[in-house]
Amino acid sequence: MILPPNHLALKGAMRPPVMAIGDSMFNGVRSLTIRDELAAISPVQQFVEATGLPFRRPVYPRTVLFDLEDLARRGIVSLFSLQSEINKNAKAWLTAKPKTKPVFFDNLACAGADWSDLFDRRGGDARAEAQASFAQMQASDNLDLGAAARLWFSLNDAFLLDPSAGSAFAETAQLSQLEQVASRLPERLLVNIGANEGLFRFGMLGAYDANDLDFASCPGAREIVRQAQRLGQFLAAHLRNDLKLVYFNTLIRPRAVPNLAPYQDTDFLDNATRKKLNGKYYAEYSTKVALRAPVTPKAMKAYDQVIKTANDEAVKAIRAELAGTPIKLVPVDLYAGIEAYDSKHYGDARAIEVRKAGKLVKRITNLPFASSLLKFQGGIAGLDNMHPTAIGYAAIANEMIKAYDATEGQTTKPIDLARVYYRDSLLRSPPKKWEALNSLISTLVPFFM
Repeated sequence: MILPPNHLALKGAMRPPVMAIGDSMFNGVRSLTIRDELAAISPVQQFVEATGLPFRRPVYPRTVLFDLEDLARRGIVSLFSLQSEINKNAKAWLTAKPKTKPVFFDNLACAGADWSDLFDRRGGDARAEAQASFAQMQASDNLDLGAAARLWFSLNDAFLLDPSAGSAFAETAQLSQLEQVASRLPERLLVNIGANEGLFRFGMLGAYDANDLDFASCPGAREIVRQAQRLGQFLAAHLRNDLKLVYFNTLIRPRAVPNLAPYQDTDFLDNATRKKLNGKYYAEYSTKVALRAPVTPKAMKAYDQVIKTANDEAVKAIRAELAGTPIKLVPVDLYAGIEAYDSKHYGDARAIEVRKAGKLVKRITNLPFASSLLKFQGGIAGLDNMHPTAIGYAAIANEMIKAYDATEGQTTKPIDLARVYYRDSLLRSPPKKWEALNSLISTLVPFFM
């Protein structure tokens, strides 16, 4: 269902200068967790704060289902304890009193979204899924992890796509991310999507087969390009006279993912070893959270190229569909841009150093996350080694700022990555009981894929 142009604006939602759609990377997820602090440091939010563009972000009344970082600090690392937390939180979400006035968010990116969800997933459907998943959990004697994962995604989607719970403004419940964009007619659209077509599974679980290592046969990569063409067609059909610019984030290089590093920590902990590597591939890779799945350097090189080709072809596909319209596509090349922070393959010269009074506080890298009373490691990503911290998201936002300035003739001050450290509760106060937490994450992760 697509409502008449600007239908929502006529009902009280002002036409926005910018809207954002996509997946967890725009949502602000960190450590399989989303709450208001994290929505406030998403790359979208950091981008609009830096550029000064008016923007209405999602304001979360509570954490969605569980806060993995808080559980770690409190030492709650058992599934039994987690079940109690989930039941209380889900009940609060599902019984909350609906808003009496329409609410509209400019950032509609939903954790777990794949390309098709931009077109087809709607808030009303997500709310019904949440209710069904909660009922399934209530009927189970033990924690049903599959139902919990579905509940986590659907509660978050329902809130983002239909924050009024359908009662105050029922039409929002019937609109997908792109349908809301078509109804509200922004001047700029920010897009970050595609990791859930295979990259997240590869980085988190080391899951792939021979077909995935060649673009011509990789189902996920081919789907990215097919859906990118569909996006261009949708925008040309429904926003050709209103949308001016589409900022499209490419996928990052797979080997830069913190969760992929040599199985033996000694092979990557020494800075001199990483510096000597100087951009070459390791002799082996392994996932560091969840099951320790091996990835050969040959497979890593091949999948890097698959993602690079998928990025290039997706940009071509969108651009071709927009060629007959006034809409301009602006690629944001995260594949190349984030390479500047790949200290895992180049050494600490590419690390982000946080200093106070000249003294080193922390060195933030894309190594796997680890913390104890005596040690801190990583920090580009959170506890799941996949979703960025505030600093990782700021690095993405800076690439978006570069594209924005070059396109619109602005001179935006880049985000100071070291200063963003002080906005990130995980980096300032990492949990110390890492091994027990890693075990819990390893149990949860397969259900959130």
